[in-house]
Amino acid sequence: MDFYSVVQLFISGISLGAVYALIAVGFAIVYSIMKFSNFAHGGMISACAYIGYFFQNAFETPPPFFVTVLFAALCGIVMALCVDTVAYSRIRKKQAPNLYYFLASITVAILIEQILSVFFGKNLYGYPAIFKSTTFNIGAFRFSSVDTLIMLVSLAILAVLIFVINKTKIGLAIRTVAISPAASRLMGINSNRVIMTVFVIAGALAGISGVLLGTKYSVYPSLGPSMMIKGFIASVIGGLGSLGGAISAAIILGVVEIFLTYWIGSLASPIVLFGGMLLFLAIRPEGLAGRFAKDKV
Repeated sequence: MDFYSVVQLFISGISLGAVYALIAVGFAIVYSIMKFSNFAHGGMISACAYIGYFFQNAFETPPPFFVTVLFAALCGIVMALCVDTVAYSRIRKKQAPNLYYFLASITVAILIEQILSVFFGKNLYGYPAIFKSTTFNIGAFRFSSVDTLIMLVSLAILAVLIFVINKTKIGLAIRTVAISPAASRLMGINSNRVIMTVFVIAGALAGISGVLLGTKYSVYPSLGPSMMIKGFIASVIGGLGSLGGAISAAIILGVVEIFLTYWIGSLASPIVLFGGMLLFLAIRPEGLAGRFAKDKV
């Protein structure tokens, strides 16, 4: 493998890892507040991938890519708020056993996937081509146009999200509730508003992730759940509830996956990848963030 190949694979890995990071952050931000694993996130990603696809094909001339991303993000927000209202809000109000959160999230995830399967079957749907050329050159390097776009969009969104969480009042409220719900109530922070905000962010990330994954791959009912596994693992390796840890782990995961696929093939690479994850968690179960999270389920 020459130097040029290494750079190209590295860029592809960052592109894939950046999408994993969007998924992992959407997962981790709900966990940081609610302390449960929102597996419905994968179903929402699939649904938003379909929404983006049909939105693109609803026009004789497909709208600009960023318009599709924005539309899918808005749909993701609406979907996330509906899921919270229907599946989670009554559990919170009744202070039901923690197992109910897990059951509700799994039920919603399966329900969404089955609805998509009924309406669209197992057919693969491909987004319209964004670029006239699938690659472009910078000097002696050749890069994938789609991978580069996905990387830039994902990293830009992650940068905005990090700024919001660390530098704004709503970000401070989210971090306060995540650290100590009791202390946040004493400070007069409206926890219900924070929970709604968290689901808005997670829904937007689901919508964006769905379009990016649909653009890179094809759209099918289990697209979101299959990719969410990688995002979930990244959030666990990063330290559940830690956004910085989730992003770092997701980028590393994407780069390692691309190189493993190049070296040993797409069939063997998941064995090595998941085996390595198990070994890492056995050695450092608290994740990259260096702390345990108190999980509901």
